[in-house]
Amino acid sequence: MAAAWRCGLVTILVFFALWNGSKLLFYWEKKPFTSVDYNATHCAESVTSAEGFDKNCAGIPTQFNLYRGFDWEAPYKVKADQNSFLFPHCAMGVCLDVLIVFAIIFGSINLYHRSKIFFPIAFIFAIHILPVADGMPNSLANGAPINQTLAICIMIACCVGWYGMRQDFVRNGGEPPMDKHAGKLILYAWIAIGVLVNIAPIGEWGMILSSLGSKKEITGRDMPHPESGTDFYSRLNIPWIGKCAGAFVCFTTFMYAFDNYAVWRGESWRSPFNKDGPALFQLMMNPYPKTGDMFHQRPERWLEATGECFVLCIAASWFITSIFNPGIYKENILRSIVGYNNLCVGFDSPPARYVAMPLLVCQAVLASRYCYLDTLRLKATRQYLTGKQYWFGYCINTFFSVWMMCFPMLLVITAEFDSWSSTKIHLYLFMGTLFVMWLMIAGNVYEAESEDIDFGTRVWFGLFTAHTLLLPVVGIMDVLAFHPELPADKIYTIRYEHPHPPVPWPITAYLDYGWFLLLLLTVIFLPDAPPVRTVFNVDLAEKYGIAGEKDEMNVMHKEFGSEDVEDSSDEDGICP
Repeated sequence: MAAAWRCGLVTILVFFALWNGSKLLFYWEKKPFTSVDYNATHCAESVTSAEGFDKNCAGIPTQFNLYRGFDWEAPYKVKADQNSFLFPHCAMGVCLDVLIVFAIIFGSINLYHRSKIFFPIAFIFAIHILPVADGMPNSLANGAPINQTLAICIMIACCVGWYGMRQDFVRNGGEPPMDKHAGKLILYAWIAIGVLVNIAPIGEWGMILSSLGSKKEITGRDMPHPESGTDFYSRLNIPWIGKCAGAFVCFTTFMYAFDNYAVWRGESWRSPFNKDGPALFQLMMNPYPKTGDMFHQRPERWLEATGECFVLCIAASWFITSIFNPGIYKENILRSIVGYNNLCVGFDSPPARYVAMPLLVCQAVLASRYCYLDTLRLKATRQYLTGKQYWFGYCINTFFSVWMMCFPMLLVITAEFDSWSSTKIHLYLFMGTLFVMWLMIAGNVYEAESEDIDFGTRVWFGLFTAHTLLLPVVGIMDVLAFHPELPADKIYTIRYEHPHPPVPWPITAYLDYGWFLLLLLTVIFLPDAPPVRTVFNVDLAEKYGIAGEKDEMNVMHKEFGSEDVEDSSDEDGICP
């Protein structure tokens, strides 16, 4: 009976997550008219135009996804800002439902650690409501403070949950183990937040069902809400900040899903939410190991830090561009070619480019260090590899390191309307990066024993391979079809033209963003491989080098492969 209840709750929550997730696709599009910028002449002409009625004239109906996708006419309009409120708020609602689904599936085990993400998102979700709390359903209930009450209750539940986390911390003398059940206060807080957050989609579906068969005349169907464009978030006028925040929350939750997978595999070190902190943080905490001490280095940790550095570059660049150069999101040549903004748009223009360049250089350093350690491991385990496995891995590591050192050239050879040649070089360099990354990962898979490649790794690598092959195909199709009749020096003349790529932009965007997300899962799914044991010794008795004499010191650096990570005193498994 309990299993049936859990299955039913999971089904309902997954449905709500998909329902709200479908709205994100339409909230990301061009912002509809508000009462402030409503163009009555344009909208009146669009009614009789050959292209049909411009749906942006109708503002934002309550069931925006049904209206844009299926012409469903909802009886009510939304007045809150699409970019700064609806998109990030909807994204947080989706993420909270996904986290609750995982909690129902896995139970209270590891709930303490999952609460580190859940409670902050829920608290921000509640605060985010308050500036526009006078909207629906308050406006439908004669101004009753429904939204304010829900927001305050969610914040109280978060505080109770945080108090429960403190109790668990004190009870265990530190953070509880990953396999320990959480205390009752944490569990009760999750349940309360789950109920409160899902009151909105329940009420929304109640409105949909009650309107079925209704013959009530919809007033103002072709106009936005009379108070839209005047709310708190609209006055802030920071549309891309809201979109970036919503995308960040979705990305964090996506990576969290694979945190559960890593813990389930019993390899929590692979988790993107490792309790020791991000890989970059771990490396910075121990930059100079003590001489004489043996310590372990996982090459994959440096590869993970490489990915984190790129994510930091993207996040910082998009944030800076959102503040100082937001217009480029609407007008850039990449969007004209493929129909959407890919990740490069955020750092292709100043001042974000000045921040991105040192971060990409840092990324190259981290990637080169990974190649160095992985090649050491390759040499240490050569007796267990075939000649083809060894030389494939050796050559790919070298090529990957050199390519990553050249990767910052993407910020030198940029995509511009005024230079079609540099734009094509920029795009082809990016496409080349797809195959270089695939070869690096393929080398790790090729070196592994078949029994070390589990089902999850096979599925992930298959998807990554498919995305790597298909994305350049659709990208080249879009590039070749981009105004072939125009000479290169005339490309700038179509700067403001609406994009019409031959491949529908959602397909290209899925392959593009999907490839990057799969790439970020590399460390989670890479086959098992031994770490590298390292000892630094300084021999003060040996000197040489000055005017034919010996130098002041000789630093001896010994590198070993090891199968044992936990006990550095254990010499078993050292690869000569």
